[in-house]
Amino acid sequence: MIPETTIIQRVETFVRHPVFAGSDEVMASVLEDLDDRASAQCISDATHRRLREMILGSPHFRRN
Repeated sequence: MIPETTIIQRVETFVRHPVFAGSDEVMASVLEDLDDRASAQCISDATHRRLREMILGSPHFRRN
């Protein structure tokens, strides 16, 4: 199992990476993965909310 801190670091790095721009399909899969990890209690609800807000709040993520 991947520790919660590792998941946080990976998502934060991914969101800040220049390749993130225009990769909505990939980020949608990251959001699904976060949902699954929260459901399986691999990450806390607070972490799930924070990472989800970070992704959705990014200026690179286009909302459909």
